[in-house]
Amino acid sequence: MPVQTLPPPVWTGRSDPEDGALALRMHHLAGKAGAGAALIGFCCDAGVVRNKGNPGAAEAPGAIRAALAGLAAPAGFDGFRDAGDIAVTGDDPGPGQDVLAAELAALIGDYRRVVVLGGGHETAFGSWQGLRRALPEAKIGIVNIDAHLDIRALGAAGASSGTPFFQIHQDDPHGFDYAVLGLAPEGNTQALTARAQDWGVDMIADRELQVSAEAGFAAIDAIAARNDALYLTVDLDVLPASVAPGVSAPAARGVPLHVVEALIDRALASGKVRLADMVELSPPRDTAGLSARVAALIARRLLI
Repeated sequence: MPVQTLPPPVWTGRSDPEDGALALRMHHLAGKAGAGAALIGFCCDAGVVRNKGNPGAAEAPGAIRAALAGLAAPAGFDGFRDAGDIAVTGDDPGPGQDVLAAELAALIGDYRRVVVLGGGHETAFGSWQGLRRALPEAKIGIVNIDAHLDIRALGAAGASSGTPFFQIHQDDPHGFDYAVLGLAPEGNTQALTARAQDWGVDMIADRELQVSAEAGFAAIDAIAARNDALYLTVDLDVLPASVAPGVSAPAARGVPLHVVEALIDRALASGKVRLADMVELSPPRDTAGLSARVAALIARRLLI
């Protein structure tokens, strides 16, 4: 079987009952009745390998869960459902993307927000398809916090972690509305940049986001204003290698973590983010577990 659906793990972690009812951590709220958010894992290396990257992203959902479990639960958080994992065992991400889309279409109808733990950035095509199925008439804007455009044309190898937004444009050329925040000019060829300009992609370079997130706020506000729903996708390779070394393509410059967090908060403040995902963590390259801890901070932020 090229794709398997796996049940959620048992969430465990530290407990401090001596501190009373407010001493909750995220693992205490996994599976809570009446939860407003859900998460699902997409365990897939196929897209990264096809994109000539370093494999390991298939292990990311488990690593993020483990780092997330012990984080303190925020005040007023109503918990989350863990919908388990979709594991892609073949060399083609397509069947996994189809299963992810079907699972998400159902989850989005039941929860205020769904968070996907990738996987390489091929996750994005399955994510977007699921949101489109759940909201067939909605205008959907895409906010990608990423060092890369990921709009490579489909080559002989087929879809990869470098092609998801090209595929989305193919599916919905007239409705395609895409902003990329944290772009590394050195990591995107002139061909990709020219394609993005031709498609009207809003691009904010990493150099503009070194001190604060202000340069990205206008792009987020504008795309939120003209769409009914937002799909927020966070590629961990947007962060500096000193903060996120455990990714397929560590960044020499990157965007500081506090700026990435502020961009996420701005998108969430619009009230229109129905779906978010986080991609490209590679646990085999994350020897000290630092990148997984950073990913857990972001996952917590996306769930609340």
